[in-house]
Amino acid sequence: MRGQRRTPLFYTNDGSSVLRHQMETAGNEVDALSEDRILKTDSEELVRYFVEKFKVEVPQLQLDAVAAERHERTIEVYDRYDQRTYDVPGIAFDFEIPFTGDAEIFQMRPNTYDTGPPYADIRGGKVCFTVSGRDLSDDDLKRGFEGTRDSIQKYLNWHQAMWTGVDDQIARTVRDRINQRRERLQKHHSLASGLASLGVKLKEKPGDPRSYSPPAVKQKIEPKLPPMKPSAPPDPTLDEQQYGTILGLIRDAGRSIEQSSSRMRDLDEEALRDILLVPLNAHFGGVTGEAFNYSGKTDILIRHGGGNLFAAECKIWTGDKAFHAAIDQLLGYLTWRDTKAALVVFNRNKGFSDVNDKLRILPTTHSSYVGGPKRLDETSTQFTMRLPQDTARIITMSVLGFDLGPSKAA
Repeated sequence: MRGQRRTPLFYTNDGSSVLRHQMETAGNEVDALSEDRILKTDSEELVRYFVEKFKVEVPQLQLDAVAAERHERTIEVYDRYDQRTYDVPGIAFDFEIPFTGDAEIFQMRPNTYDTGPPYADIRGGKVCFTVSGRDLSDDDLKRGFEGTRDSIQKYLNWHQAMWTGVDDQIARTVRDRINQRRERLQKHHSLASGLASLGVKLKEKPGDPRSYSPPAVKQKIEPKLPPMKPSAPPDPTLDEQQYGTILGLIRDAGRSIEQSSSRMRDLDEEALRDILLVPLNAHFGGVTGEAFNYSGKTDILIRHGGGNLFAAECKIWTGDKAFHAAIDQLLGYLTWRDTKAALVVFNRNKGFSDVNDKLRILPTTHSSYVGGPKRLDETSTQFTMRLPQDTARIITMSVLGFDLGPSKAA
């Protein structure tokens, strides 16, 4: 018996290189999207689009639909004694195994393979191969068919193992690229908006993106880019200069409390917070106390145009554990739009220097800590933290300490 050899499967291309190319191409296509598309299309809808577009479906053999045809055929045999080939009359069985999935997989070598890839042709959604010989017995035919079939299935199993989890890798790659581009673009828009304070009007480009809007949920068979929504007013953002102004107003108010009479220094947290609200409202307006935000009430919230610009919590120092809990409380209040926050701490214990040192160190031991401290002044430091409800979202948190001295009532 001699099987008629055709094109070897799982040989032409390296599957690992194709996989890497898929990841790179997906990321590059995100980078090539327009600003309008990035800012005005829901991120997760874009992620799903790219996952669907670059999805690889490893073929599945339809073994319950195998077909075969028998032919009398001239076949080529090799004479080991004469060391030459001869064409002789023989018999051939042409097998067809239908499959579903991506036919290109049959031309890719998986990262696990052997030295004997199967030989077959791929035609019209079918794997086609022939078993032939001068005189085929039942065992010859059975061995020829099962040998090729099992070898193909073995390679497909290796491919399945290689491509498992690739959808998640593509989703992570695309999501990271989208978030990076969106944050860069939002930063650029924030910088551009700051030109207004200099009396400079930025020229608008045709189709200039102005905001992020989620698309309607869509049903799709073929991957298509998610729809964009009509432009809406942009979400409010707080640039570094405005953030610095807010922190400066809080510091000035806090120092006034430090220098005031003991009666004012003995006020409770709520009363101290109300004192801080006065200069903030005078400067910005729209500043509220005990405002609802995400999972609870935050002490100080600056709103603008229906969005939140800044959130802060006021606490009396009672120890390390309570300070960590205050960070949890503040971060738990924030939404993804609240990227600037502050924790205002009033000390009524002796030895403020020790407390001040802890205000610089304790945030670095918190589970949401990312970076810092950055020194703002002698009793104020700044950190970057992750939101517990969205670890991909980085926020800026400043810690401001004020020494009120021991309570007179104590």
